[in-house]
Amino acid sequence: ISCDDEGRVTSIDLKDNNLAGPFPVYTRRVNSYGYPILSNDWERTKYGLANLYSLKTLDLSNNELTGTIDYGPLYNLHSLTHFDVSGNQLGGEVEALVAPSLRYAYFSNNNNNNGFTSMRRFQKYKVSPLQTLRYCDVSYNAIQEDATDLLENIPPNIERFFASNNQIIGSLPNSCNNLP
Repeated sequence: ISCDDEGRVTSIDLKDNNLAGPFPVYTRRVNSYGYPILSNDWERTKYGLANLYSLKTLDLSNNELTGTIDYGPLYNLHSLTHFDVSGNQLGGEVEALVAPSLRYAYFSNNNNNNGFTSMRRFQKYKVSPLQTLRYCDVSYNAIQEDATDLLENIPPNIERFFASNNQIIGSLPNSCNNLP
């Protein structure tokens, strides 16, 4: 774990650490007045990743993290540029744009019984001024998508997109004919 000169966490590298259990994104529970609800010491530990506003790199690869990722709280991490959850046992939907400044997203090798089975379409990001994503790897999962639906709206800023060894079917969209 690295911090800046002011003591704010900027990098978390916990790859290959035998971490097991649900993906660790927690948000504060607040009452109707906006004050945190703290019922016991365990609750205080749940503030976690969603409040690390200076975090630039999060590498949790090659562990035994399970379940799905709640991407909503991560979207508040405006400094996050590298996100790696490859080599775990995560499932559900892949959200390629985890944070507004994300440049590198690694979701590969979560191919288990409950691996990633779908990917949110890039259409959502095509009109976004926050087109920072350059590299996205979702290979070796269980994504079941039509190639045209998945690829027709890839933003022009993406330099490399890997989706091999999934269950993608159909033909490539016509928009792929203009790729360099």
